[in-house]
Amino acid sequence: MILEFVVPEQDTIVSLATNAGESAIGVIRISGNLCIKLCKDIFKTPYPTPRKSILKDYVSLNGNFIDQVLFVYFANEKSYTGEEIIEIAFHGNPLIANQILNDLLKRNCRLANPGEYTKRAFLNGKIDLSQAESVAQIISAKSEVEIEIANNHLVGNFSKILQDIQSKLINLQARFEASIDFPEDEISSQNSDEITNIISPIIISINDLVQSGKISKSLSDGIKVSLIGPPNVGKSSIFNKLLHEKRALVDSKSGTTRDYISKEIVVNGYNVEFFDTAGIRKTENQIEALGVEKTFEILIKSKIILLVLDSSLPFPTSFFERIKEKIKSHDVIIIGNKSDLKKVLCQNLLPKHFSYVECSAIEQNCSEIITNEVEALLNHKFVDDYTTRIIVNKRQQNHLKHALKSIEEVRRLVNDSLNEEIILQELKISIGEINSIIGIKDNEDMLTELFKNFCIGK
Repeated sequence: MILEFVVPEQDTIVSLATNAGESAIGVIRISGNLCIKLCKDIFKTPYPTPRKSILKDYVSLNGNFIDQVLFVYFANEKSYTGEEIIEIAFHGNPLIANQILNDLLKRNCRLANPGEYTKRAFLNGKIDLSQAESVAQIISAKSEVEIEIANNHLVGNFSKILQDIQSKLINLQARFEASIDFPEDEISSQNSDEITNIISPIIISINDLVQSGKISKSLSDGIKVSLIGPPNVGKSSIFNKLLHEKRALVDSKSGTTRDYISKEIVVNGYNVEFFDTAGIRKTENQIEALGVEKTFEILIKSKIILLVLDSSLPFPTSFFERIKEKIKSHDVIIIGNKSDLKKVLCQNLLPKHFSYVECSAIEQNCSEIITNEVEALLNHKFVDDYTTRIIVNKRQQNHLKHALKSIEEVRRLVNDSLNEEIILQELKISIGEINSIIGIKDNEDMLTELFKNFCIGK
């Protein structure tokens, strides 16, 4: 695809590329056409060797020594932004960082806006918009799986799929335009079948991408796993074991937990949010009853249910009657807690389609037993290797939905042998939606909205 050329912004921008606090090393990044002049004026190096670290004293415009630094110069064709870049590594004291930044501002640089480096990389043709978004996703990822998925986008795998779809749609557009301009090239019924055969795989491909948006939300929000059960079966104790900290208050009195608490941890590379909830039972206590209602609200949102029972007590018939309809569509792991006591719970009464493990919250291996079961379920639930699949974000999903609607309409119109001009209009809409994912460089409002969510220095 050929994108419209946009004249890059001329300001030379500067910002911290590392955290502002104390550290062994801090890095300041500069991008723009003043870089060579800065190399000459600050470091007395008018012809720096690209991509080579050079040890120099940083001397301010006023002639004051600030710090001994390492700087690296990147030529525009080999830099992240597509412009000349300098990266300055200094001793990681915030006072030194401020001195260097203030000096660079006096030398006609300006502070970078959020995401401006990546925006310039996009505007200069170094990456497309889907790749730019993957940079933000890498930075904000909460799990290893999300990082691998974002890296898959960054190397251009998503872009290749979109460009292939775009190329096919543009070829179809050309055919329909030819049939309008040259009536002798009118689309025949034979050609109609050929066009349908081109469109149908595109529809399947786009629909798969649309569906992947659901996975993206699940991964980014955290896979919700709720611990539910009757009161006083040890849910909070198990919750603490899973987190390896005393997050939930534990008491021998039934109904201690009146509200849910949660925490995210990484399990087998996935970001998992565990919820400790109030015990489910009929109660006259208004506060406890509200806690039970919240338990049911969390249950609905959860992907996995850890149903905790006291294995030293009989099967809780009334409890199961109350929850069986609410959990039937969930993945459920039944945990027979208190295995250190004499077993009374009859396992044969438990639903056969749920997995079952036994453990004791007072034993060291309790967390490992449950986590292994959760990992096995995650591996089964996310059977595809999502680290190699394309998983779209919400913005991309919305554009794909609109593109899919137009392409499905194209197929219907072709099958009904309707006017080529109407078909052409729908094709143009679908191509426009794909363009919006890859990135149209003259849509300044969209670019401003997207890049403002990036961090400073990226």
